[in-house]
Amino acid sequence: MDKIKPFSQENLNEIFKISSRDPERVISRESSDLEFKESFGWKSIPKYLKTSAAFANTRGGYMVFGIANAPHKLVGLDGPHLRSFESIEAEKLTKHFNDHFSPEILWKIQEYELQGKIYGLLYVYESHDKPVICTKDAEKELKEGDIYYRYRGRTERIKYPELRAILDDGRKKEQRLWMRHFSRIATIGVRDTGVFDLHTGQVSGAKGSFFIDEALLSQLSFIKEGQFSETEGKPTLKLIGNVGVISALPDASGKKQIVKTKGIRIGDIVLSFLNRDKVAEPIEYIKQICFESTANLPIYFFMSLEDLDSEKALEIVNGVISRAPAKSRLIDRLQKRTTQKLPIPVSETSTSKKKKEFCQQLNQKKIDTEITGEDLLYCLQAIRGLTPGEIKKNSKYICSLIRTWFNKHYAAAHGPLADHLRRAICWIDEALYMKELQ
Repeated sequence: MDKIKPFSQENLNEIFKISSRDPERVISRESSDLEFKESFGWKSIPKYLKTSAAFANTRGGYMVFGIANAPHKLVGLDGPHLRSFESIEAEKLTKHFNDHFSPEILWKIQEYELQGKIYGLLYVYESHDKPVICTKDAEKELKEGDIYYRYRGRTERIKYPELRAILDDGRKKEQRLWMRHFSRIATIGVRDTGVFDLHTGQVSGAKGSFFIDEALLSQLSFIKEGQFSETEGKPTLKLIGNVGVISALPDASGKKQIVKTKGIRIGDIVLSFLNRDKVAEPIEYIKQICFESTANLPIYFFMSLEDLDSEKALEIVNGVISRAPAKSRLIDRLQKRTTQKLPIPVSETSTSKKKKEFCQQLNQKKIDTEITGEDLLYCLQAIRGLTPGEIKKNSKYICSLIRTWFNKHYAAAHGPLADHLRRAICWIDEALYMKELQ
């Protein structure tokens, strides 16, 4: 169970896969392991429990709160819905699960901020002891004795083929576990073997018995999964010396805190660079480029914050697990040390004259921030025609221009404008922070 990282950046990117045409909508679809909810409220807890049980009986899955149903708009949680989610207590939610289902449903919770909006995520692990069965009615949603399952984005009562598959799989696991136990008993010897009851804590055998205090049993839960390793699962407890009566142990329960993380996307990468923000984890910004639709984003600024050379940056990027083409293109950028420098043609065509005029205006800090259309494209190309020295001399002014145009145009920009914006930003980043140009 500890090996599963449900809220890794790769998984979050898959869930929050934003439409290139509408930045307020995700193109991810509800599936056997994903369900969207527009809001969160305790009155709907039976529905959440039902979906959670279905995830547990399938392959595990996510409930995401703050995304509308159809279309999947990024509305986020706010007001009472956000306060309700943030006030979730582990004991209260666990009690709801345990009151209505058996065996136990394991879950994890996360709060995720993306582009200024907050979303709640509940991840339910696949059960290792299927089927999870409803033990108590709840309104019209839950019925005692029912088993729920996920079918292509819908939660329904399980059908015979899936139930038969679960029962057959459970029988095979039970047989493998018995054979493993018999093998170990044969190796150790019957007289030197004891039986540990995980529920009562009693260890009994031919040479007597003793009890392990109930407060320690949860720390040995990895044994239930059939995993006994010094490097995996929970720590092994070793009994040394005489075993005596324990009168009391400190309470290790405590309240579960909701983990809060902030998403990083193209806007965050670009604006953090243009603002020269001293971000807390520059490496995460570098890694995120590997998941985006383009590799033409600032990277050398974040490398400088972390004091990374190209070799170390390549090692980090190579270690990112991403299927996006941006990863290989970013590797190519770092390996070849390519730049977005764009020489200004020496010819006297109208286009060349335009670009030369913009170069002069940039150096004189006289650019009209309201320019659009072809003029804006020529100006962005002119920025790429400036020398590293000119970029450094006018960096604050140029970054201010780019920030204005990025905030104004990028979200709705298609084709050439978005591409020219990114390439101009890359050249500024390279001119200021690429060591080969220093």
